[in-house]
Amino acid sequence: MNYRRILVFGAHPDDEITMAATIAKLTDSGVEVAVCIMTDGCEGFPDPSWRDRIVAMRAAEMEECDRVLGIGRRFRLDRPDMGLTYDKQVFKDCIRVVREARPDAVFTHGPAGMNPDHVATHQITVPAVWQAGEPVSADLGEPCEVRHLYYYKDVLTSRRDLGPCVTFDVTGFEHYRLLANATQVSQHTLFGRTREELEAEAQRIKEANEPASETFWLSERFRLTDFPPRHT
Repeated sequence: MNYRRILVFGAHPDDEITMAATIAKLTDSGVEVAVCIMTDGCEGFPDPSWRDRIVAMRAAEMEECDRVLGIGRRFRLDRPDMGLTYDKQVFKDCIRVVREARPDAVFTHGPAGMNPDHVATHQITVPAVWQAGEPVSADLGEPCEVRHLYYYKDVLTSRRDLGPCVTFDVTGFEHYRLLANATQVSQHTLFGRTREELEAEAQRIKEANEPASETFWLSERFRLTDFPPRHT
């Protein structure tokens, strides 16, 4: 993870929290982290009375999550939940985001998601990352060739032993996932825990300081030309 800048694509406003410990560790070391969320979270309401304000609620939760994890920039494409599809405009939007963020590495959903928005995010972002490096659509910014593309979720369990993958030591930062989830108040019914319970668990994990890691799978769509680094 020796990067200067990374970009994380997420289907929904809290998907990036899957790799919260890595984000927190990287931002703590000075890495610039940008997040791009594909949908607006409009269907993420467990209470019918929240329907008309859930998008605003989730936007506020994203801002609080950014402060907790140190995320420096967040792009929002604001497609409706349960309606994300591959079309020309969303594809171009993803190219623009890559070219603006100019990351050394991109993290996105793998091919094995059950949620259709997760599946669409994979199908859109993988070719968009490649296309962002090509000399096309100049109005979207200067081409940006991304060195590495990783999947951080939606990978079949049976593939975990096959790799190639990177296991990143996040000891001392594992509790940030709980702290980030604590900011997602609208989703606590789904999580089955309250903010207070999540924060208490985060404190317990922080105090225990046990070894922890997060695993990322390198996309089969990208050729490795500089990883692992050559020693001289």
